[in-house]
Amino acid sequence: MPDRGKKGSCRLLLITPLTLLTLLVGLACPASADAVVRATYESGDTTSGISGIGVAGCCTYSLTVDSSLARAGSDSVRSDVKYGDTAADGPRAESDAEDITAARFTSGETFWYGFSVYIPSTWQADSTEDIVFQWHHTKSSCDDPSRSPAMFLEVLPATSTAASKLRLRVNSDPVLCDYQNYASASLSKTSYDLSTLTTGVWHDFVFQVNWQYRQTGFIKAWHQTSKATGWTQVLDAENVADTYNDASTTYGYVKWGLYKPSWRDGATDVGERVVWHDNVAVAADSTDGFDDVDPSS
Repeated sequence: MPDRGKKGSCRLLLITPLTLLTLLVGLACPASADAVVRATYESGDTTSGISGIGVAGCCTYSLTVDSSLARAGSDSVRSDVKYGDTAADGPRAESDAEDITAARFTSGETFWYGFSVYIPSTWQADSTEDIVFQWHHTKSSCDDPSRSPAMFLEVLPATSTAASKLRLRVNSDPVLCDYQNYASASLSKTSYDLSTLTTGVWHDFVFQVNWQYRQTGFIKAWHQTSKATGWTQVLDAENVADTYNDASTTYGYVKWGLYKPSWRDGATDVGERVVWHDNVAVAADSTDGFDDVDPSS
């Protein structure tokens, strides 16, 4: 775990007798002043009051601010997808930061990401995965339109021998425009199990990612839950490829919510999925990056 230093700490200040109240209550310090995105939903709307956050949902229930459940503060965003719902060409209820230029990534850059995701205790077993966070990528003219994100976090179904997991999937291709006409000769797919799924709690994640289409990047991840606090590093992948070699006009961006890809092809054992997100943050690389995106602060 990186040295989080003293950034964000507060101390009492005694300046004059007129500031005695400050001695009693302390000074409030923002926890993430250097994040380029910090969606807390305390504004009461689905964009968290941030210009550039987009939403994709078919219906009034798809994305709503929930004042009954929050990781910190009083509000979170609730994503609800029912079988048959379609938004942005898929069964999804998602938010994104595509239009926030400072939060976009390209190969060679390093970013910090933090978020909390709540999987309810009513979560039912299913035969297919559910995607709850994506590092997506825009497409150049030669791309296959059905290309997967560079990375995504999924709820992996339980099997007869393994419990349900939160798994990170990574896709990369070093060859420019190789992902066309379904050829994808150099496409690489890698998966990392980050945590066993515990329902009815907030799962907090922090990622530091050096984006590279060749095997020179890295992915680091930390995890805790709201009922078992204390960060544990769950991934330290070095010398990895984690994005696509694309035209210089393309870029990556984050998406969060609920996407059920298998519902494109037909029904599964469940007919509705609901998750919550809170404190979604993106920050440029720095020694204080962990604190900048820490979703529990």
